[in-house]
Amino acid sequence: MEEKCCPLCGQENHCGLVKGQKDCWCMTESFPEKIFEKVPQEQCICQKCLDTYKKD
Repeated sequence: MEEKCCPLCGQENHCGLVKGQKDCWCMTESFPEKIFEKVPQEQCICQKCLDTYKKD
């Protein structure tokens, strides 16, 4: 994974793996299955898009 931008909004996704860390914020989150119809699991979306998706 090398993407620094969220595939949904285009803003920085703050991916820890891209930044050289051994984990990412998304590894502790719960993702609705339907979100993967919009974004492949190997792409990291941003926290804002995840929160927005969970509200809808």
